[in-house]
Amino acid sequence: MRVSASSQKSRRSAYALLMTLVFVGVLLTMFASVMYWAATNAKITKRNNLYNQSEAAAESAVELTRAAMMRDFQSQQLNSAGSYETNALFQTNWPIQFQITDTNGIVDRVSVTMGDTNWTESLPAQYSGLYGFGQECTICAIASPLNEGENLSAAIKEKIWFGTIPIFEYAIFYNVDLEINPGAEMVVNGKVHSNKNIYATGSSGSQQLTFSDIVEAANKVNLNPSPDDPQNVGRSGNVTFKLKANNPASNVNSLNLPIGGTNRDPAVLRAILGLPPSGLIAPDPSAYSSSGQLYPYNEADIIVSNSSTEVLTAYYDNGNDTVNPLQQIYPDVTNIVKTGKSSWTTNIYFSFITNVVFYDYREMAYAHAVQVDVDKFRVWLTNSDLGGKYDFLNSHGSTSKGHHINSMYVWNGVNFIQGSTSADGTLPAVRLANGTRLPPYGFTLATAQPIYIKGDYNTTQDGVHFALTQGSTTNTDYTVPAAVMGDAVTILSDQWADGTKSNGNGISGRNADDTTINAACFEGIVTTGNDKKGNPHYSGGVENFLRLLENWSPDILTYNGSIVVMFPSQYAVSPWQKTGNYYNPPKKRNWGFDTSFYSQNRIPPMTPGLKAVINENYTAGE
Repeated sequence: MRVSASSQKSRRSAYALLMTLVFVGVLLTMFASVMYWAATNAKITKRNNLYNQSEAAAESAVELTRAAMMRDFQSQQLNSAGSYETNALFQTNWPIQFQITDTNGIVDRVSVTMGDTNWTESLPAQYSGLYGFGQECTICAIASPLNEGENLSAAIKEKIWFGTIPIFEYAIFYNVDLEINPGAEMVVNGKVHSNKNIYATGSSGSQQLTFSDIVEAANKVNLNPSPDDPQNVGRSGNVTFKLKANNPASNVNSLNLPIGGTNRDPAVLRAILGLPPSGLIAPDPSAYSSSGQLYPYNEADIIVSNSSTEVLTAYYDNGNDTVNPLQQIYPDVTNIVKTGKSSWTTNIYFSFITNVVFYDYREMAYAHAVQVDVDKFRVWLTNSDLGGKYDFLNSHGSTSKGHHINSMYVWNGVNFIQGSTSADGTLPAVRLANGTRLPPYGFTLATAQPIYIKGDYNTTQDGVHFALTQGSTTNTDYTVPAAVMGDAVTILSDQWADGTKSNGNGISGRNADDTTINAACFEGIVTTGNDKKGNPHYSGGVENFLRLLENWSPDILTYNGSIVVMFPSQYAVSPWQKTGNYYNPPKKRNWGFDTSFYSQNRIPPMTPGLKAVINENYTAGE
């Protein structure tokens, strides 16, 4: 049979058409699959995006609450949990609107739980080795998108630790540049922190500056002197850090006191030692609020005031007594002196406070000081007819403050006149004398003016056992918790005599004696820089934070405590000068951090607390 060419051609065309149709079908199937995948993927992407947006909205609600809690905590203290739960998240111009609910489904609220505030010996890692009062809080918010066709809600939960660390747990804490350039070997046996820079050098390779614990600065730790320091030019290094891991540390978080938004401002910090502002000063009820109690004037148990004409008055302060929070204390000594055959003079005065005058050779001024005889104050507190009745009110009954009398604030109203080489000045001040034995429950003295300590301070609890030579190697078992807070701190040995400049006493005529001071110090300094005439000067460094006015060359100055410098001095403003001018240095500075301050029952009265906030845990989920 014969097959035609046209028939074969038709079959080939049909086969090609069939293959084309199959190929097109496959393509259509693939296209449909791709379109389905694309549509599904777009839907999944949209869902993911919507969930992520819900998560971001929930996070915003949590952060809004966290910011409010941090503001209150840093400024004063946390309020109740309920005060933070209302949360109207600002959503203007958001492309998607969200409904914020707490864990119970209540709209425009977040859940806030606040744990108890407890003393803890296991602070978060950043503050390892310190102790303090901590409170763990949890914030949780749920965000649900509105009018988006599906409810892709997201929840955010954040755990935050709010802590207060007693400032005297630091061996050295500076809110200004910290400079330490000792002329001899020096060991610092506690933690060191600066809210600004640290400038540290040792004297030589054989006389090192040694830090035994953490050293950190909010700005930078420098192993050379400050560029503004004219005293230690050319020095560098010779510093040993016993801890090697991440030490020293620069650019750490600042640590702040709870005194409002500018809580690192030295002027604000200095102001809390002064008289509180109108409306916030005892006995006004607001003086006993959390903001009022930031001022030692309001917090102290005893308030002493000296007028510009040097008339002394004293008060017992107890804000829990709403009827009579400020009770005047009357002089407890009456002395009748015969002045003639038939005439007598009656003198009425306080046994434990008086006025004294002496010359400060650094300040070139006569110090008009309120002198607190600490031992007589201790005895006055034990007399039930005198200070004992106030001590009972402070520690017993419905208006009790919960502790025995352990603090005093002194305001000296004598007019301040800065001294100079051409004219002697007048310096309002406070002096602590006869302070070997303090009140048994501890004692802190605070003032806005300079403080002088004459002789050994806080060296015995019972008059039998003494803590005189501790330094960095032993303990302070025979002391009580103690602190001084003022414009500056000057140590006078028990050999100091209240002579005047006119006596012509040079340094050789002012010989000191071995002296021991066991107390934390919260104070100001004259910072490195230029004086009013443009002359550069060194601050004196940590090694000279305790001011001296005598020839200490044959003697030992022992100090156990905590060194806290928060602001430039306002009254004692004359710069540090090299040795040989108004003082000679001790033969040995036997200094050490008082590690007993780590114990809750050994914290000095009225110790300021540093605020710390740590984000402990952050979780997300539906």
